[in-house]
This record gives sequence, C-alpha cells and structure tokens, in this order.
Amino acid sequence: MAEQAHFDFAPDGRPDLADPRQVLAQLGISARSTDCLVTTVRIGMRDGVELAAEHYAPHTDRPAPTILVRSPYGRGLPYDLLLGRLFAGAGYHVLLQSCRGTADSDGQLRPMVQEAADGHDTVAWLRGQDWFDGRLGLFGMSYLAHCVYALLQDPPPEVRTAVIVVGPYDFGSAFYGTGAFTVQGCQSWSNLVRRPCPGVDDELPADAAQRIPLLAGAELLGATAPWYRDWVSHPDLDDPYWRPYDQRAALERFAGPTLLIGGSYDVFLPQSIEAFQALRGRGVQVALTLGPWMHTDVVAVAAATMVDETQAWFDDHLRDGVATLARPAVRLHVAGVDEWRELDGLPRASGRLTLRPGAGGTLNTRGDSEFSTFTCDPNDPTPALGGRRVGPNGGPQDNAAREQRRDVLTFTTAAFDRPIEIHGSPTLSVGLTSDNPHADLHARLCVVDADGISVNFSDAMLRLPFAADPTVARTIELTLDFCARRIGVGQRIRLQLSGGSFPEYDRNLGTGESPATGVAMKTATHLIDHATTILSLPVDEPA
Repeated sequence: MAEQAHFDFAPDGRPDLADPRQVLAQLGISARSTDCLVTTVRIGMRDGVELAAEHYAPHTDRPAPTILVRSPYGRGLPYDLLLGRLFAGAGYHVLLQSCRGTADSDGQLRPMVQEAADGHDTVAWLRGQDWFDGRLGLFGMSYLAHCVYALLQDPPPEVRTAVIVVGPYDFGSAFYGTGAFTVQGCQSWSNLVRRPCPGVDDELPADAAQRIPLLAGAELLGATAPWYRDWVSHPDLDDPYWRPYDQRAALERFAGPTLLIGGSYDVFLPQSIEAFQALRGRGVQVALTLGPWMHTDVVAVAAATMVDETQAWFDDHLRDGVATLARPAVRLHVAGVDEWRELDGLPRASGRLTLRPGAGGTLNTRGDSEFSTFTCDPNDPTPALGGRRVGPNGGPQDNAAREQRRDVLTFTTAAFDRPIEIHGSPTLSVGLTSDNPHADLHARLCVVDADGISVNFSDAMLRLPFAADPTVARTIELTLDFCARRIGVGQRIRLQLSGGSFPEYDRNLGTGESPATGVAMKTATHLIDHATTILSLPVDEPA
C-alpha cells in the first residue's frame, strides 16, 4: 500500500506517527477508539481494471452503515487514521479506495473525468458484500470531495448523506474561472499524483511554475502527467473539453442531507458557498461550517472540527435511533474578533460602505477626479503572496513587500473610529484605460493595524476582456472573495490594485499569443480613473 499523502502531514511537536493516540492528541482530537479490523481488497471495474482499497470493519455483529471514501493520494496518513480507523472505531464500515491509476490501483489516471463510472462500480461491489447493510454515506475532502460530487450526479439509492470538505465540483472553473490559468496549483498537484516513469525526474525544479511557455511545465512532467499538457492547451472554458470536469449536476440531483466544511482562505471557497446556496435553494437539508482555514488546514488545525462535525453528521443521518443533530444551518468564523457565529443562513449585511480612491493613496467616501497609473511587466510579474492558495505562502500574510513594488497601487482609509463588520462579497468597479489590450487586473483587500501591518483577507483576479482600443475608458467589474471580518477601532482598510499574482496565475504575456506556446512579452500600463472606481463593502455594525 502506497504511503503517499496529499497534504504535508507533519503536526507540530513531531508525535510518533505510528501511535494514533499521539497523533490525535497533537491535532486536538479527543481520545476515541481506533480499534478495527483492516483488510485490503481489490474491486473490479466494468472494464476489468481492479482498484485497491482498505476495508475498515468495526468490531460488531450488528448491521452497521458504510462510509465510502475515494482518494488519489494513497491510503496512509492522514487518511488511514482520520477517515478509516476513527470512523470504524465509532462503529462504521469504511471503504477507503485508491482511484484508478494511483497507489496500487490498476489502470491509468485520467483526473476528474473517470470518477463517476468508477464510483458507481464501487457501489455495485458494495451491494454484494454481506457486511453492507444498504446505508451509505459519502465523505471527501479536496479531490476526494470531487469524487463525491461525481458520484452524486446520478445518486445511487443507497446514499443517505454526504460530507464534503474544501471540495470542488467544477475543476474547469477552478483552473480558468478568472481567465488566467492557475499554473502553480495545477503543476504541483500534477507532480503529486503522477506515477514514476523511467527517464523523468521525480522532483520538479524549483522554478518549474515560472518557466515559459506554459508547455515547458508539461515537458518537465512528461508522460507521467499527460493531462497537464491538455489543461494548458485548452484555455477557453466554453471548450467542450471542460464539460466532463464539471459535476455541478450533483447540486441539482442529490436530495440527501449534506454537510459542507470550508475555509475563508481555501482555494475552493467560492464553490463551497455556491454549493450551499444551490442545495438550500432546492430545499435540501444542508449545513455549512466556514472557518479561518486554508486548504490543507483540514488535516491540521481544523482536523478536530472536521472529525467532530463529520461524525455527528453521520451519526444523525446514517444511524437509527439517534436524536436530531442540534446544529445551525451555518457556523461562521468572524475574523478580526476571533468569534464563531451560529446562523440560520449566510449573513446578509444591512448596509453598504462605498469607498473611492483619492489623491495620495487615500480611500474615502468622496474620491476625486485624479488618476493613478502602474505598469505590469511580464518579465518581472507581481508575485503571489498569501490568499486562497494551496502553496506554502497562502492564507493571511504581511503584504509589506508586495505593497512596496512599483507595479502595485495602494489606497488606504483613515483609521476607523468605530468598528464595522464586512459580511459577504465586496464588489469593485474599476475605471481604466490601458496602452495594451492584453492585460490582467488583480484586486486585494487588506486590514491594516495600528502598527501598519497590512494583512490580506479578500481577493479578485481577472484576465481582462479584449478591447480593440484599450485607450478608450471602460469599467471593469470585479467580485471579491466572500468574507466575514471585523474592522476594529484604529484599523484601516487598504485596496491593492496590480496586474497579477504570479505564479498563482500564469503571467499575461501582453502580446495576445497563447500562454501555452508564447514566449515574447510586452508591458501594459493602466491609468486608473478615481472618479469611476468604486469599492462597495457589505457592512453591519457589530451587535
């Protein structure tokens, strides 16, 4: 059994990873049984390929429901403990299966597009097992959650409920939703799941995501990750190529109780919010927990919350005779005050705070008729820092170095004399002219404390639509990330404007050539019109 894992699973304190008690204690998970019988099984698919899995069986003679987990990241830590042994120790059968072409499962990995058929074949196999009692729950985080969505496009009748953690249902939108390609995330993920191949280096060079053209990354990955070449060669989301990557039909067809767990700095935050809204709009019993987390935090600082809420959810919806779970529709962490709120739904701000850029880098309710300018140089692209990234520098970060660059504009409010709370997605209208029709625009909101430390909390990125004459004034509309944040007395809000976030997103070459093959580069200079640039924040006064 392969021991690879998606997340860098190394909790602080270096516990003995062979001792479940030490690992659970380090993660803040209350002591509980992990005692179960573990058996490796091989499951035949309709085309004859066999997929490997671990069956974690509880020590009981009574019928017990089953939890299905499908993963491309091996079956070692953290999955073996947090998903297999913990839930089997709680009385569930757990089937933890390696996806086709990963770990010791046969076949060739075709990411995202293969999971629906293999999921259904796995459920068909479950029906033939004498220990399967017909009650099935689905669990998944990240790609594992995509496997859940894939199966729920045509939900098997046995599926009673699902728990989806930091999960995407549409990878095409995750890759190209801004118009730019998420080069660093896609490349590092491809490197993670590819199988060894003679003549291809196991490790990518440190600058792999920075090389041009984008197909240079495909050359580095070689035959071990053939999908990456396809991804960079299909930049248009309207291309039929992306249809199999979109599993949003699950949100229209599954009617079982669903728990969603996400993070305010998770790369898939927008899809967690949209999934909650879509299911709730259909009258499905759905709950959302949204914490102050990055993507990988669900197996680190957020692991205890994930385990506790998941077990309570499965106990309520898979077992007989369990009292109805007393939890609100939404559990929301409010940053800046470090407070959890229990709500009947997503918060709706009662007011709007409208801010405009002003002379000297100010941000106020009046604005002025001045202009500000900055130049983007793809030879020295604005570097990524913090935000909704899987990389090591994601989340909230001190933005001092970024804000000192000449290609980043900043506009800052005066210190607030009373607190406000931002609840929802800020919107930004940017009036601009440019000297190049091929350019990107990146916007960021930061909170600036009394010491001048500027920390990011909401972003937006857009590859600008082509303009035949970019010197003609136009307005660009951006919707920034959903946020729940208090701005305290003495703090300020800062708006950043720049030409990208590299290599989180691929650099805009400025030439109109395809980023997949282009290497020539040209600068783009933007002129920002203060009078037609408006930041609108959904706000409330704290209770």
